[in-house]
Amino acid sequence: MASDWSFGRRFLSAVCRFMTMFLLFSACGIEEYVYLPPVPESSVVQLSPMSGARVTLPQNSSLYFSNFTIFYRIYISATSYQSLSYNEYAGLNAALASDYSAFLPYTNTANTTVNANVVGTLFRNRNYRSLEIEGGGIGGILGDGGQTVTLDFQYVLGRAPTLNAGNEYALFRSDGEGAFQPVPDRYFLNTVDLNSTENATTLINADVAPASGSPSDRYAYVAMYIAATGTDNNFSSIYSAPTFLGVFRLPD
Repeated sequence: MASDWSFGRRFLSAVCRFMTMFLLFSACGIEEYVYLPPVPESSVVQLSPMSGARVTLPQNSSLYFSNFTIFYRIYISATSYQSLSYNEYAGLNAALASDYSAFLPYTNTANTTVNANVVGTLFRNRNYRSLEIEGGGIGGILGDGGQTVTLDFQYVLGRAPTLNAGNEYALFRSDGEGAFQPVPDRYFLNTVDLNSTENATTLINADVAPASGSPSDRYAYVAMYIAATGTDNNFSSIYSAPTFLGVFRLPD
């Protein structure tokens, strides 16, 4: 009987230790691993060189998912490109090559261990902004998986670059929720005000990387990435691995 009583006491003690550790870990915020599936690279189709991309948004059944987000940064260059390879990024703009290299380790869409919180910080630290559309509401448009959207930067007289998702929307640059004032406006068009080195400041065109030197001819390009976006149990923004959409030339 003493042996049975001793065994029972040890068993209850082990159960108590387990419950204590479980409650302790729960109180410390240790939660299930959060993972958002990314947009597969195979879902991105380039249009004619540097004129846009067609993206098929995958279905996303994660409870944490809210919508897809497109991140962008504009780069000014003294060189005109009609097509572009990775080896030419540094020639276009040194910042483009640096940013691309910084993002590259995170763009492996087969990697399921990408930190769900770090992606947003990485883009912010590299002065990338969230794409918007004229009139607002891009989150709703990019919130439904299974549809195909087109980013169109082709030159059409009197028309700014667009997002086509059944309906056509003019693409809008970010203003950092009022933190800076993009000039001359928020359209993705190459203008003297947009490509001006003097305007590439944190209070004006904070989404623009200026050209080096003082070139007489200035061309504008935009690099874009897409990521699934959501919110975890702590109400923090989380992201999938980003997928590179390409570098597109802004029409004049």
